Amino acid sequence: MTQKQIKTYQDLLINEYRNLLGKKNLIAGYPENQRFNYKFLNKFFRLSINNVGDSFQASNYPLNTLKFEADVIKYFSALYNKKKDYWGYITSGGTESNLFAIHLARTKFQNGIVLYSSHSHYSIMKAIAVTRSQNSLISVQENGEIDYFDFERNVLKYRKRPLIIVLNIGTTITGAIDRVENVKIILQNHNIEKYYIHCDAALHGFILPFCKHSLNLSLDKIDSLSISGHKFIGSPIPCGIFLTHFKLKKMIEKNIDYLRAYDSTLLGSREGLSSLILWTAIQQKTKQDFQNIVKYCLKLAEYAVQKMVKFGIHAWVNNFSPIVVFPKPNEKIIKKWSIATYQNIAHIITMPHMTKKSIDKLIADLQIDMKQNGFL
Repeated sequence: MTQKQIKTYQDLLINEYRNLLGKKNLIAGYPENQRFNYKFLNKFFRLSINNVGDSFQASNYPLNTLKFEADVIKYFSALYNKKKDYWGYITSGGTESNLFAIHLARTKFQNGIVLYSSHSHYSIMKAIAVTRSQNSLISVQENGEIDYFDFERNVLKYRKRPLIIVLNIGTTITGAIDRVENVKIILQNHNIEKYYIHCDAALHGFILPFCKHSLNLSLDKIDSLSISGHKFIGSPIPCGIFLTHFKLKKMIEKNIDYLRAYDSTLLGSREGLSSLILWTAIQQKTKQDFQNIVKYCLKLAEYAVQKMVKFGIHAWVNNFSPIVVFPKPNEKIIKKWSIATYQNIAHIITMPHMTKKSIDKLIADLQIDMKQNGFL
C-alpha cells in the first residue's frame, strides 16, 4: 500500500470520527451513556481475545479475559442479593441475553408458552420467533406497567402448560417496572408450579440497585435477569450481562473436546474486551459514586419534566426512571436530537452525559415546534 493510499483511508477515518463526535451530545432518546474513559485498555486491541466457552472455566485458548468476566458476573449477582450458586456471562447485548433466557426456559419447559408485555423490547419478539415459541401478549396499564388483570386471565387460560413469563424492569418506552411480587402472588393464588420468570432490566438494571425503594428485586425470586452494559454504565462496544442460577445452567452445558472445556453460552466464541471494559468500569467507581450518578440522572429527568410542563408540554416520568415521556414532536426535531418515538408519544433519556444546558436547548426546540403548530 502506497503512502498516498494510507493517507486516503486514514483521512476518511478521521473525517468519520469527527462526524460521529459532532453527533455525540445530540443523542437524547436512546440509553447510550457517552461519558466514559477506557484509554488504558487500548493496548488490548493488539490481541485477538476470545472468551470461548463457559465464563467460569478456561478453555484451551489462552488469550482470554475469563477471570475478569467471572468477576463482573460476581459483582452483578451480588447487586441482586445472590452471592453463591449464581452463573452468567457477558453477552453481545440485550438481544442475545433475552434470546438466551427464552432458550434456557424452553430447555426447562419444552412446551412452555411465553407471556410477554406489549411494551417489551422488540428483541423478545425476535427470541420468540427464533425459538419458535408459542406466545401470548399481555396488555399494559397507562404508564406501561403490565396489566395484572390481563396477566391473570392469561395464567388461567394457559394454566395447564408451563408459563415462561417475561417481565420488564423498566420498559423501553416509558421505564415502567413490572412488579415481580404481584406476578408471583397471582401464580401462587392459582397454584401454578411450572413457570420460569425472566426479567429484562436492560437500562434500569444498573439504576435500581443504587436507589432506595421497596421493590423486592432479588435473583433468588426469579430465574434469570438481563442488564445492558453499554447503556447506563457506558461502553464503546455494545454488551450485556446475563444472570441466572448455576443449576439452570447445568441443563445446557456441554463438554466440547475441541475446547477442552464446557460451553454453556449461546455464541461460543465471544469477544473478551467487553469483560475488561465492564470490569474496569466497576473498579473505577465506588458504590457511592454510582449512587451519585444515578441520583444526578433521576434529578435531571425531574428537571426536564418540570420545565416541559412549565412551557405547556405534557411530560411525565415513572418512578426510578430517567425516561421522560412527552407528545411526539415533528420529524426535524426527532432527527436532530435522536428522539425515540412510539405511536403518538416520544421520550428522552437523561443519561450521565446529558446536562441541564442540553435539556434547555432541546426544550427550546420543542417550544418552537409547538408554536409553529399552534399549540403555544
